[in-house]
Amino acid sequence: MRQYENLVRTIADQILKGDVAVGSKLPSERATAQKFVVSRSTVRRAWRELESLGYVTWSNQSTPVVVRPLESTLRAERSPVGRLAETLSPTFLGDLMQAAVSSARYNFEIGMPDPELLPVQDFQQILRELFSYPSREVFGYSPTLGLERARRAISEEFLTRRGVSMSPNNILVTAGSLQGLNLLTRLWVRPGDVILTESPTFAGALHIFRSHGAQILGIPIDASGINVDILESLTLGKNPRFLYIQPVGQNPTGVTLSPERRLKLLHWAQKSHIPIVEDDAYGFLSDQPNPPLAADRRQIPLVYLNTFSKILAPGIRVGFLAAPADLIRQLVALKQLSDLHTGTLSQLVAEGWLRQGRVDTHIQRARTIYKGRLKLATRLIKQVTRLTPFAEPDHGFYLFAKLPPGQMAQSLHAKAAQRDVLFAPGNPFSPDGQLFGNWIRLAVGAQPSAQIETGLRRLGRLLDDVTDGSSGSPRRTIKLLRS
Repeated sequence: MRQYENLVRTIADQILKGDVAVGSKLPSERATAQKFVVSRSTVRRAWRELESLGYVTWSNQSTPVVVRPLESTLRAERSPVGRLAETLSPTFLGDLMQAAVSSARYNFEIGMPDPELLPVQDFQQILRELFSYPSREVFGYSPTLGLERARRAISEEFLTRRGVSMSPNNILVTAGSLQGLNLLTRLWVRPGDVILTESPTFAGALHIFRSHGAQILGIPIDASGINVDILESLTLGKNPRFLYIQPVGQNPTGVTLSPERRLKLLHWAQKSHIPIVEDDAYGFLSDQPNPPLAADRRQIPLVYLNTFSKILAPGIRVGFLAAPADLIRQLVALKQLSDLHTGTLSQLVAEGWLRQGRVDTHIQRARTIYKGRLKLATRLIKQVTRLTPFAEPDHGFYLFAKLPPGQMAQSLHAKAAQRDVLFAPGNPFSPDGQLFGNWIRLAVGAQPSAQIETGLRRLGRLLDDVTDGSSGSPRRTIKLLRS
């Protein structure tokens, strides 16, 4: 651990224990440097950190004064607003957004809900009611934190269904959960800081982490989720800022953290004090009792992310972040620098849908349909392709699969597109950008069964062709001679 971080933790502990009274001044810069055998510049850096965390107020002309301790002791640092890494590249996320409007008949590239499940009649009724309100309420500005009625509906109708008890004051409404993750990273991460993730993991999260200059340390996962047993040894001496994890229906593999590993992970968080950033985007799509980590009553540093994009409609761009109130206040200040607030109309549509009373019916229908499609796709992969599935999930949108020996996803992607089949190459889901070059992600949630069957059979024939061709098999040789 760096010297100034040791100093921050020591002083923060003294404040929290009451050894240093609120309203009193800390010892002088010289006295602190002598006591802890550090430089005076290290002391000043620690004071800046303590101020950013809300433990003290400080101007450069005085000694810091202790203020009311924060409600949470998440270890965090601000990052310079607006700074982007030189290696920032929007290519993959841009490709995914383009795939969302592609005319390809067998589009397994982007993970989104089936448009046929969209509750259009509910939306029509909600909008008719909203348009009867004064226009200022519907089309005007709203608080950066989010409309109070929207945050209350999220607390009462959304989070309670996931077993999470959270006050509306602990909720920040965002333009999708990705914005919440970006705000959090901007606040906590400086260039060179370490972030822990599952490996593989959500490509959008990796894109954000790299844009802020983070070092990303991937923790291997299998069919039971993240390998918790190696977390402590892999992170020894690295002082990671946080662990980003998707415990249910993980993107891209579809796996869910087992109950045994879930318990181990919670114990690890209690022991290490490393914050967990939990992305629960696919939690509602599981018909098994898979509560989020945020539902546990243990006192651990945790931030919870979710979105309406996977159970309702991605186009409304409404997500949220739930966290201790002190952290929410800092994130609100950052959000004001980007978009002031999430769209008022979108918030009201999401709130209206939550209050209509048909949430459970909608979720149960989505679970049934997506589970059937995953099972069909898994069976077809085994029967008609040369792919090896990473796991056999029964909820969510995704299957992650390994290509036959000698095949790489990026080159196959272009060939598949010529046959009207799209998928996502595996490397963007790799923390190091290289580990999954011979893997692909298939998003089957938005495709009807007939499209899944035909599309995967086409992909299977393509794999037969390119694999036979690369191996020089007799079958391919005969075809070439006859042609």
